[in-house]
Amino acid sequence: MNGAAAGQDLAWIRALMEDSQRLLRGTWRHQAVWGLLSAVGLVATWWAVSGSRLTMAWAVWPLLLVVGWSLSFALARKDGARRPVRNLASRAFGGVWIGSGVTLTLLGTLGLYSGAVAPSALPGVLSLVLGLGYFASGFVTGLGWLRWIGVAWWLVGSGLMVWRGPGGLLVLAVAALLLEVGPALTLRREEAEASGVR
Repeated sequence: MNGAAAGQDLAWIRALMEDSQRLLRGTWRHQAVWGLLSAVGLVATWWAVSGSRLTMAWAVWPLLLVVGWSLSFALARKDGARRPVRNLASRAFGGVWIGSGVTLTLLGTLGLYSGAVAPSALPGVLSLVLGLGYFASGFVTGLGWLRWIGVAWWLVGSGLMVWRGPGGLLVLAVAALLLEVGPALTLRREEAEASGVR
């Protein structure tokens, strides 16, 4: 490979990473929605489980999942109208997060209802999947802090795999606020700074 070709490749990679970062900043609404809905659902589930109100625990999640996916589709449609060009970065993010979301939904519903995933193990398993999504996003964008969010999710998930019980639901609710809503607020601030809006 000659110097000119290497320079072009580096310029393409740099442009892809910058485009990825711009795209990522626009996803903060999705992260905020899912972080808040997850925290509400986890606290409601903990309350239901600790008071033997299991019917309520089974009823809350279908509603939250329908609301979450509906909002995600509406936001994606709005984002698509604003940014109609699909490139490698947008396809990579879409693949990572749609894949993670579908996996989380299937683990939390089919995995739990079928007995394939033990209820006490579910918070840890879900945290590990979130770690993958954040780490992959940080890798694609070159944002080290986002990779560290992925590592934090893996640490939370590892802890919850060892310490299993209803209290894990509250730990996961706090993690959803800190590690989903927190980064969403950071991305919102970065998006505002990049567009010159305060």
